[in-house]
Amino acid sequence: MLTPSTGSRIRILALIGSASAIAAHFQERLWPVLLFKPLATILIFTIAFTSWRVHKSAYALAISIGLAFSLLGDVLLIWPAQYFVAGLAAFLLTHVCYFYAFKRDVRFPARWWVWLVYLAMAAGLYLVLNPHLPMSLKLPVAVYAIALATMASQAMGRAILLSKSEASLAAIGALLFMLSDTLLALHRFHSPLPYSPLLILTPYFLAQFCIAWSTRTPPAVN
Repeated sequence: MLTPSTGSRIRILALIGSASAIAAHFQERLWPVLLFKPLATILIFTIAFTSWRVHKSAYALAISIGLAFSLLGDVLLIWPAQYFVAGLAAFLLTHVCYFYAFKRDVRFPARWWVWLVYLAMAAGLYLVLNPHLPMSLKLPVAVYAIALATMASQAMGRAILLSKSEASLAAIGALLFMLSDTLLALHRFHSPLPYSPLLILTPYFLAQFCIAWSTRTPPAVN
């Protein structure tokens, strides 16, 4: 059984690991990134997986599987020149898993207007990026943007419908995921951002942390 103190220690370690991963990107050597970036995601994964072991909820299991795909994506994107599309595919599967979790206890779309707003934001970003994208990436990036916006909008609509703290955590996490990916896309394909590891990875790890932490209480539908 997971005790409150054990859960707190796992969350603290996850936050320390995330901070270490961000700091590692400012080093001139590859090995700190290879060590701390996957470690941070593994520690966040532990939050969700431990919740699944305790509650046996399909919600926590789906989030755990999504985090496992995120771990794969994190490793692949350490070498973006070689594995960008593969990393994008791994995170696409993450969003499929998260979307499945967020639609188990509410309909899709949870709120039509939220979905349309999120899709409009994704479309606006794509229009900005499109002239700068290689032809081979135009379709993959478009598909990914739609999937991310759909997942995040479902999380937000679900939070509005359920009015529960766990659902709100997931919605905040999903929105932070969109922010991180927006900054990453602008940095990679539009204009380089100063202090990009800090700006991109801070919302990313906070996003994953919030989504993982949202599993701490099982939803009504398992």
